[in-house]
Amino acid sequence: YFLEKTGFKGQTYMTHPTKAIYKLIISDYVKVSSNGVKDVLYDERDLMKTMEKTKCADYYQELEYNGIKFKCYNAGHVIGAAMFMVEIAGIRVLYTGDYSREEDRHLHSAEIPDMKIDILIVESTYGLQVHQLRQKRENLFTSYIKKIITKRGRCLLPVFSLGRSQELLLILEEFWSQHPELQDIPIYYASSLAIKCMSIYQAYTNMMGDRVRQRVETGGNPFDFKYISTLRNMDLFDDVGPSVVIASPGMLQSGPSRDLFERWCE
Repeated sequence: YFLEKTGFKGQTYMTHPTKAIYKLIISDYVKVSSNGVKDVLYDERDLMKTMEKTKCADYYQELEYNGIKFKCYNAGHVIGAAMFMVEIAGIRVLYTGDYSREEDRHLHSAEIPDMKIDILIVESTYGLQVHQLRQKRENLFTSYIKKIITKRGRCLLPVFSLGRSQELLLILEEFWSQHPELQDIPIYYASSLAIKCMSIYQAYTNMMGDRVRQRVETGGNPFDFKYISTLRNMDLFDDVGPSVVIASPGMLQSGPSRDLFERWCE
């Protein structure tokens, strides 16, 4: 909307993975929002025009636009996420949205630029919270799931299509591989957008953490799951017995996660 409907004449920069993901997410939004609606914010043609106006930037690549110097650094969080160091008249401004300073199974942690920063603009949702150690959180998460399915229950994990869902898939795949007694319990992944995003993750493994790159270098594919199946159509879901279903969206407002939640609540 900003690029096509406000008269903005500047240049847009994204990392390579971000541009690929941007196209998928906005295209998906256009299809959903235009269903039976006459007045929409933007359409597929607007999206394609913005792609033409967007340039790709690599991490650490020094760029300049109208006298403004800038470069981006890895922000962790999701693949391609970037924090931008912008220099204007000798003043350095570091701007970032979501970031993660903790390395996980598939991404490096956010970087701290090795230079003096004059102004910091940062996302701060959890700014005053102290999280538990990652391993403790993972143990708690997997223990809850194991408790549910060993009681022959069903476990629904509402997730957003990008970021945490990929990490949860890797956690569950590893946990199932270490617990043979669970391997007859199916895990399903229900998110058409997330499935499309997975191809981007597979294409940019060179921008991921050491664990993923080491797996790829030995001929493996960390996103080729043995214990997790893709659920492309809820009508074909063989809903018999205990199972774990990872489904979008994360807020349960609609889609597979909402449909399954209502089905299991009946």
